Amino acid sequence: MLLHAAKYPHCAVNGLLVAEKTKEKKKDSHSEPVLCVDCVPLFHGTLALAPMLEVALTLIDTWCKENNYVIAGYYQANERTKDSRPNQVAEKVAARICENFSEAAIVMVDNSRLTISCFEPIVVIYDHHENKWKNREVTPESFEDWSEAQKITSALLEGRSYENLIDFDNHLDDLRNDWTNPVINKSVLDLC
Repeated sequence: MLLHAAKYPHCAVNGLLVAEKTKEKKKDSHSEPVLCVDCVPLFHGTLALAPMLEVALTLIDTWCKENNYVIAGYYQANERTKDSRPNQVAEKVAARICENFSEAAIVMVDNSRLTISCFEPIVVIYDHHENKWKNREVTPESFEDWSEAQKITSALLEGRSYENLIDFDNHLDDLRNDWTNPVINKSVLDLC
């Protein structure tokens, strides 16, 4: 997410959050926190082109099924620095994700707090309750291993890894561009 926002600081960016598929739970059981294992950068600039979004969602859903993943959420960084609220596009895409994954969330990047050091979480998370998207409190404890994530993110930003990031826009411009970002994924694994 942050690499996508860093690559296109002058544009709004969006993408999908991916989690490992888990077994079906009973309705009465308490839900475990969702652990997102990857994200897929979608678009920069114009976020609401329906035909491109449909193609992206279909292709990414197929990829998720092949890899035992599920689309678990939607992320967005707005164009305006001080705007970290979900817009209509974010809510519509996230509602569609909710149809297949009831615990889906919207993660909004707070551009006003984006720095290379990433000392604190700079996201605002929205959960779907009673047909509305409601803001959830975000602390370092909201993440499985915040300090490790912070170190990796800082190293990737300092190393300008965002220059290698391929979003779905780039893929549609040239199909040889791999939207699964194997170069960045390898960099993350090397830093772990």
